[in-house]
Amino acid sequence: MPATKPYSIRATKKTTTYSIMKTEDGAYYAIKGFIYQFDKTILEILNQNDENKFVKIEQEQDLEYENYVVQVKYYETVYTKPQQKQKIKDATLKLMTDFALDETKQYCLFVYFNGEDKKIIKHSSVSELDKLLGSKSNMFHSSFKEKFIKNYTLVYATNFQKQFNNVINMIKSEYNCKEEAFIYHAIIRNHLLNLITDNSKTSYTQRQCNKKTITNIVNQTKSKIIHSAYAKYLGEVKYTKFLKKQLSNINYTYNNYIFFGNNITEKSTFSFSHLIKNIADKYFNYKNLSKAKPFTIIVDKPQKELLEIKKQLIRLNIRFNDGYEGYGEFSEQIFKEQPLIRISKPQKTSFSVRIISFKTFKNIKTINLPDMIYIFGDNFNKKTLFDEPTTYFSIDNIELNQMFELFK
Repeated sequence: MPATKPYSIRATKKTTTYSIMKTEDGAYYAIKGFIYQFDKTILEILNQNDENKFVKIEQEQDLEYENYVVQVKYYETVYTKPQQKQKIKDATLKLMTDFALDETKQYCLFVYFNGEDKKIIKHSSVSELDKLLGSKSNMFHSSFKEKFIKNYTLVYATNFQKQFNNVINMIKSEYNCKEEAFIYHAIIRNHLLNLITDNSKTSYTQRQCNKKTITNIVNQTKSKIIHSAYAKYLGEVKYTKFLKKQLSNINYTYNNYIFFGNNITEKSTFSFSHLIKNIADKYFNYKNLSKAKPFTIIVDKPQKELLEIKKQLIRLNIRFNDGYEGYGEFSEQIFKEQPLIRISKPQKTSFSVRIISFKTFKNIKTINLPDMIYIFGDNFNKKTLFDEPTTYFSIDNIELNQMFELFK
């Protein structure tokens, strides 16, 4: 079956929950089978030569346009040969019913049985098909069955882990990435799930995706890193190294904004004030004062906690501009002022960083559009932070000690 031709994937959804205990075998295998179908879909989307051709997902009656209709079955329970035959028979009968409605398409049963090797079977004669159908063979005329076997392929597929590895390797190859592939995979799979859950049976034609869409998702995700189970998969050190790589090209001549959310976990002997000092010292130091711009830091924390951060910055000899927010009378004009810099020795600057609360930030009437936004936390809506779109890097969940590694 040519991998480049478009076709549909038919999935039977049992639930939308991915995380489940293995002891609940029935539910666990049902979920695993559902995810297996998504991975098969990702493979076929990425295999398309034409990025604009759609692969349809879980369509009604498997009736799709153009070349192929594929039904995916995943069975991790160990079945006997007769039980396997019955499963294949039931699925084949369904495809034959669909074939009766459209004889122009190719039909494929893509099935995994625990313990079975990968292989492709094409029935060479009607008698072979009749052996599979048993007592149901008389449901269809011989001439119909003759045409069906020419358009029907049975594929014994690889297991869950092998297919998962194939998907990851294809993503790595397609988008020239390494560890990021696991994160892209999670985002792509979630997108396919949303296509199903967000579109009811009455709007099932929206349940389709093409390679161009996947590529756009990957390009967007390159700026947004999800700290989730994949961080555990990669390991703490490897994951932090990966994040640091993404932040290796910070341009200190840019107008940079950093948003700190209220969900950042503090598991370090250092504090936010020490982190802010590190950022100021690294990107606005005496070696680059003539070109650098001070970072603007927006903190979503209670006023009392933010006040303590500012007190600690004073103790650390960090001069900052908060527009007199701490005095209860915020001055937007003063906050926007550029630092006064003395280039001659001894070099000095009136401040090396701006810092305000997220509450104050939301009330600023006009604000300069940043060149780059760095978002740490899951409580910011990137679409509403600024009036115009801008480039951003986002991590939804991170610990303070990891942030020290990123900015040290």
